[in-house]
Amino acid sequence: MSKSQDTVPALRRAVRILDMVKDAAKPPLAADVARQLDLPRSTAHGLLAVMQELGLLEKTVTQGYRLGTRLLDWAGDVTEKRDLVSEFYHVLETRSDLEAFTVTLTMLEGAEVVYVACRNSATVLGASFRVGMRLPAIFTATGNAMLAGMDDASFREWLALHPVTTWPQPLTPNGICSVTTLVREIAEIKDRGYAVDDEQVHDGLWCFGAAVKDHSGRALAGIGISLPQAELGRYSVARLGGVASRLAEAVSFRLGYRAE
Repeated sequence: MSKSQDTVPALRRAVRILDMVKDAAKPPLAADVARQLDLPRSTAHGLLAVMQELGLLEKTVTQGYRLGTRLLDWAGDVTEKRDLVSEFYHVLETRSDLEAFTVTLTMLEGAEVVYVACRNSATVLGASFRVGMRLPAIFTATGNAMLAGMDDASFREWLALHPVTTWPQPLTPNGICSVTTLVREIAEIKDRGYAVDDEQVHDGLWCFGAAVKDHSGRALAGIGISLPQAELGRYSVARLGGVASRLAEAVSFRLGYRAE
């Protein structure tokens, strides 16, 4: 094993333990783990205790170990994201009328949105979107759509966790820079059903966003359609907002959400 491979031996041992527990015919005891993985007993007991504390392992009534529920949470999150992305692309395949727009799918992570899917149009936007890209949520249509999809208590909690003193500098002169402005914007989004990025991310670029909901009605993601400001005159703002809303509704429906 190279030096670079051996910088975190505890992590490697933990993964070996997880693999062993997964493949075992019955929950192994601490002594079984130490023997089969050729670990000192003290090392095995220490790793098992921490992994149990973190929810990676659970102890059975026979004092053996099985995989913990935290792994199920992680697996569920990965599955949820994969389902979300696949349904996003499935809906896009049925919508030839959206070819003139760049269509993006984002998820909220803290104070940022992360782009998890994207289909760029042939139209030159002056800005590019790619999977994995991150932007401040408050400047994006999809981010504000997801914030508007929260209940009041959750939104207040989000504001408390991300006070204005931690907000990034606006990317353009149009960027939201005060709580008052953000709260007013969120109220307007709730009222009309879609969010508008009026050149807050990039000069000359507009985006219209709406929240995608999971089966429980939780705002899971945001869908945005983007176009150059020069193309805006071909459409009305309400029409573009409606396109984003209907697209989000179609994906939400495929994820199991049924509006009242």
